Amino acid sequence: MIYDIDSAQTKSGTPLILIFSRIAFLIYFFFVFGASLSGRFPNANIHIAWLCYLVLIYIFAEYLYDIFKRRGIDLTFAWPLLFTVYCFHLVLTLSGGRDRIPLLNRAEHFASFVLICYIVWIFFLKYLPQKVWRNHPYYTALLVLSVTSTLGVGNELVELLYDFLLGTSLVGHQYDTSLDLLMNTLWAGTFLGVRRIVGTINQHC
Repeated sequence: MIYDIDSAQTKSGTPLILIFSRIAFLIYFFFVFGASLSGRFPNANIHIAWLCYLVLIYIFAEYLYDIFKRRGIDLTFAWPLLFTVYCFHLVLTLSGGRDRIPLLNRAEHFASFVLICYIVWIFFLKYLPQKVWRNHPYYTALLVLSVTSTLGVGNELVELLYDFLLGTSLVGHQYDTSLDLLMNTLWAGTFLGVRRIVGTINQHC
């Protein structure tokens, strides 16, 4: 018998993936907080204010998960993906790669927004009637791209607000924001294009 961890639950009905993800996030936040105070990472660009922002994103994700669960939409699959994005961000932040090697920052946006686009895609796939996807695939793909791009713009605005109010240096050189938004849109669009091609191939097989 194959043990399916995706559907495994506790006696109270809580998915095990959700429990493991919550424990992982708790360890993550404690580690980042400790790293910000220890000084063991000389190239790190960690600010307590930015850690608070990451915590708020997590709390908002919990809020959305609860709302969608009440409506019968299970987004448990998104938690490991979200944690992957957080870990990618942590490695770059601790190594100082975002400042010393700007290309790594572009790679971070690539990985993050492919994953986020996938999460949004799966959500709409479960939320919208299948007839909508069959009859209007380009409209729904545009909807996913719009939501993903809006999240990217919101992130850049938060970085700018933090720099202005708290004196951080989250916004890089003069083209950093433009390149970040370009990478967000480019790779989200690439993901949607690949998904559309794969979907077309499957329909003709």
